[in-house]
Amino acid sequence: MPEPSTTRLGLHKPLNDGSENVNVQTDLNQNWDRLDLAAGFQIVTSGTRPGTPYPGKGILESDTAYRAYLHNGSSPASAGWVQIPTASSTFNSDFTLADGKDFVVGTRRTRNQLHTATTTVANTAAETVIAAMPIPANDAIVGAIYRLEAWGISGVTGTPTFTVQGRLGGVAGTSMGSTGAITAAAGTGRSWRAQFDLICATTGAGGTWRPSLALFQNQTAGAGNIGPWHQVNQAAAVSRTTASANDMVITWQWGTANAANTITCQGVIAQRIA
Repeated sequence: MPEPSTTRLGLHKPLNDGSENVNVQTDLNQNWDRLDLAAGFQIVTSGTRPGTPYPGKGILESDTAYRAYLHNGSSPASAGWVQIPTASSTFNSDFTLADGKDFVVGTRRTRNQLHTATTTVANTAAETVIAAMPIPANDAIVGAIYRLEAWGISGVTGTPTFTVQGRLGGVAGTSMGSTGAITAAAGTGRSWRAQFDLICATTGAGGTWRPSLALFQNQTAGAGNIGPWHQVNQAAAVSRTTASANDMVITWQWGTANAANTITCQGVIAQRIA
């Protein structure tokens, strides 16, 4: 009786005691055929995939413009094929990115930035980050556009002021635009939305940016849905290196620390859009 066949390709192994003569067809030719079939990706059709693939087995489907698949070893075998994107075929599955990773098309970068918890700023007069997107070192090119959007609710007691600001380099970084102090009107559950855009004008250690900050809020306009729009554009480009990593952030700062002066960021969209 021969030795057990190899686990992946089922290659025949003669008994390892010298008692068997070499059978050219069984011991050699059939093994070569299996090796030849396993070299590279096996060409199949969508209806003739291997029935007992080993984990890591690769196939190309000739009838679907050569969609590529690897098998993950799961059972049943028919459910274990995982598609690999190729230039010749359409991708026929969901494409999932890990949180915080980017989807890049040419110079367009969209970040899959998931936020599973809200951010609340209350009972403090410290400038606090409510939304952030990291820009890697040397990621920016001339004309690159980054956008950070955030929205939520706010509420106050009395008439405190609040300031919304866009910065590059975190809360202690370069200010790219500030609404200045806005006097709030008493009320709770008021809506707000902020959008912070950056266009890279020049790159390098002396990099410059063209920023825009917009805030829509009804904390000063009562409980209705219509409120003031604040637009902040800089007259000249603002300097901040592109050679180092920088966090693009939106911050909120209350003029008076009070537990009733509260703002909650409920959602964030962060992306490189060009």
